[in-house]
Amino acid sequence: MKHGAWLGGVLALCWIMGGCETTGDPHQGGLFGWSEAKAQDRQKERQARAAGAEAELARTDAQSRELEARDSRTDQQLATARVEKQRSEEKLRAQQSALLAKIDRLENESPTPALSSRARSYRLKVNTIVAQTALPSAQRSSRLRTLEAQIDTALEQNKR
Repeated sequence: MKHGAWLGGVLALCWIMGGCETTGDPHQGGLFGWSEAKAQDRQKERQARAAGAEAELARTDAQSRELEARDSRTDQQLATARVEKQRSEEKLRAQQSALLAKIDRLENESPTPALSSRARSYRLKVNTIVAQTALPSAQRSSRLRTLEAQIDTALEQNKR
């Protein structure tokens, strides 16, 4: 009977083992429920997730570098625009100074009070045009050139 009990025990164990699901996780199923193929599948799945996360990180890093480069280009463009604006404002002030000198000459050389008053009117117009900072400096400069032509005409008429 000992032999029959032993055989019965082995058969029971086989029946129990046959009904157990194998797993690739050594923490589940113990020594007899472990499957190397499932463990390899689980490792491949984890590696695929890690590769996906690394690819996403690489995309994010590339986007970050592109944004930093764009930010740098924008900063450079802003700096260039500021320098250009400063130069155009300096040219505008020089144009203003030259016109004010012509107006002073017109006023000082004026034979009549009317022409002297006209010179003061030109001075007001020049200063008003320069003060209109909402307008681009190129547009203000163009208006000053138009006014300068009028001042030059008045100076020529004054010489006669």
